[in-house]
Amino acid sequence: MKQNPLTIPIIGGSISLICFFLPWFKFDMAALALDPMYSNIDGPIYISGFRYVMHGATFEVLTFLAILTILGVCIYMIKQKTPWKSKIAVLISSSYGCIYVSIGLIVSIIADIHIASKKFEFAPPGANLDKFASLQFGVFGVIIGFVLAFVGAWNIPKENQFNKNNET
Repeated sequence: MKQNPLTIPIIGGSISLICFFLPWFKFDMAALALDPMYSNIDGPIYISGFRYVMHGATFEVLTFLAILTILGVCIYMIKQKTPWKSKIAVLISSSYGCIYVSIGLIVSIIADIHIASKKFEFAPPGANLDKFASLQFGVFGVIIGFVLAFVGAWNIPKENQFNKNNET
């Protein structure tokens, strides 16, 4: 029995979907050593891609739609037994997904640093700003999932090759 060529794109899409809900950024307010009089936030704040979607961030919504497109097209084509028809859609969706994550990351970092810079005004001179913001596994997992889906879709054989392989 031959392996279905859509297995790798489905795994990549699933990884992206799971990691979409994991933390993307961590903002550690304790690193700022703020005076409690100025700030009521204590401890780290984690932000995931889903949180951005809930606040209407355009690029994260498009990322989520790209993930759903990859999974939806692959699952539909498995039922139709025509995996070669999903190749172009998965390649485009995974490419755009990586672009959306990258642009959304840049926009989010700029916006979050701008917001956080207001907090820096109240930070004491000894505050450790190096540990204030950090990227988390979720954003890397989404990109890895898109790359895996792209590679899997790239290796889907054409219709005549798929039929020849299944006959043997």
